[in-house]
Amino acid sequence: METNKQQKDFDCVQMKNDIQAKIYAEIKDMDTAELLSYFNKTM
Repeated sequence: METNKQQKDFDCVQMKNDIQAKIYAEIKDMDTAELLSYFNKTM
């Protein structure tokens, strides 16, 4: 069986981790009301 050893141009897992880190940085100091507002606004 041959394996494909081409270099990845896009790493989905790394993108997910980057987005989660960005969101965490934005919400880490918010209280419950602020969190509700944030998620209602972004969804």
